[in-house]
Amino acid sequence: MEPRRLCRGGSDLALIRINIEEATMRAKAQQDPPPSDAETAAHMSDLAELFMEHSRADGHSFDWDPAFLRHLDNYCAEFAAAEPPPEVTHSMILSAGAYLGEMIVRNCGWRWVYCADEKAAAVESPGGVRGYPHNKVAKRIREGTVHDLEAFFQYAATGEAPRGSAARVIKPSWWRRLRSRA
Repeated sequence: MEPRRLCRGGSDLALIRINIEEATMRAKAQQDPPPSDAETAAHMSDLAELFMEHSRADGHSFDWDPAFLRHLDNYCAEFAAAEPPPEVTHSMILSAGAYLGEMIVRNCGWRWVYCADEKAAAVESPGGVRGYPHNKVAKRIREGTVHDLEAFFQYAATGEAPRGSAARVIKPSWWRRLRSRA
């Protein structure tokens, strides 16, 4: 039995467009210098819009209201249950991660940055805390509900780690903080 494909009606076109965006970002990541934060933000915004557009073709509606994050969790569960091929899963992680990150950017005052160490797009708070929404979506799809996307957003919005979370803010060592006061 063939798994039910999400993104019916234009799914091949959606996959091609997402793969083009991904290939462009990967090519920029391998260049010297890597993509700027502005380029990263533009790519992630485009991918988030593609995610919203193509999820509509599957009968799901997403918007920039944080209330839609519960729907994203459900959408990821439905997607994982369909057991799609790896290339479709990768495109879903990329586009849904961009949507989650863009939701944080638009609603929490964070910004997109390119993390050269990780060779990945990340969202960064005004205080310098970084989050990796693509990794969170990947864990949600592969490992299930223990990786709650709504809780990830709430952490970005409030700075308070959800109960039972391993999320921590790593502070500089005490001597570096002391030295910075001098």
